[in-house]
Amino acid sequence: MRIEVITLVLVCAAGAISAVVQARKGAWWVVAGTLLHTLALVVGLYGGVDRGITLCLWLGGALVLAGFGAEAMAHRRSPVPVPGGDGVVSS
Repeated sequence: MRIEVITLVLVCAAGAISAVVQARKGAWWVVAGTLLHTLALVVGLYGGVDRGITLCLWLGGALVLAGFGAEAMAHRRSPVPVPGGDGVVSS
């Protein structure tokens, strides 16, 4: 088995593990961003760079942009930190 394929399988496994951890926390936009970026890496590198398929390279770029959009939604939906919001009421 070639080293490129092994590397991409390890990247997919790491992305899937990260997505499962975030899914358990209920951070679904972060899960989408993680999976989209992982898929973009695999499609763009393996199909676009290694095999020379231009469509895969463009698809990988589009998936990266979609992943950034998902991360922006995750950032937008995250709670705003309150100064001194450690749960202690000061008098």
